[in-house]
Amino acid sequence: MPDLKTFVSTVRVVTVSQDEVEAQLTLDRLREAMMDLLDEEEGDSVTVTQTTEFTTDISPEETIVVLRRARNALVRTRIKQCFDLARELDQQIYLLQGRYDPEFSPNYDYGSFISIAERILSKGEDPNE
Repeated sequence: MPDLKTFVSTVRVVTVSQDEVEAQLTLDRLREAMMDLLDEEEGDSVTVTQTTEFTTDISPEETIVVLRRARNALVRTRIKQCFDLARELDQQIYLLQGRYDPEFSPNYDYGSFISIAERILSKGEDPNE
């Protein structure tokens, strides 16, 4: 048997549903159909990681949550360039948060990012701060 490599694919699925529950049920059915095409015994899998309403009206708070998830994912790669990009995202998160805080200090605290990165790497946490 040849050496097999693992690949990860991203599939964007757009459904029109009444609400999040109906959308999730649709995605669950789709996941099951996709698994029929794959070999679970070889380690193939399908995971639905997120179901969100599609809109162009994204609040600043939602943007910050998305950026935090991206920051955390980049840190988890353990690749220096990704880590550097995660730090840049953390700075942008800080600046976005500051736009709505009257007591905002423009001095970014790099130490807080190091603390977050340590929690991600050593404790497996997914900080949303």
